Amino acid sequence: MKSLNHLKGISNNTKLRLVSLLLENELCVCELEEITHIRQANISKNLISLKDSGIVDVRRDKQRGFYFLTESFLSNVHLMSHLRELKLKEPQLEKDFQEFLKHEEVKDENIYVCSAYRNEAS
Repeated sequence: MKSLNHLKGISNNTKLRLVSLLLENELCVCELEEITHIRQANISKNLISLKDSGIVDVRRDKQRGFYFLTESFLSNVHLMSHLRELKLKEPQLEKDFQEFLKHEEVKDENIYVCSAYRNEAS
């Protein structure tokens, strides 16, 4: 039954895109916005739904929330395998992954940093 709830939880395009990116690493909303070009409000709304479904959780660091996939969600080996395959087959997920890799190049000590954070630090 847990698998069914997880599938329902990622049943729209935006949620699937967010989960696909979170398979790679934890990310904050501004990073997800930069990578996907989805409005921050839409990302936040979908992350709340994913959190309510037990798919993601959040780690707070000062004012920022870093979202990550829960152990419960990651423990579904078959679903994780399918999501990784989808990332290589679905054009939008593949494009998001390429944007993620570009984003990864701008990291500092293994912390992914969005442009908003970079601007604050300047």
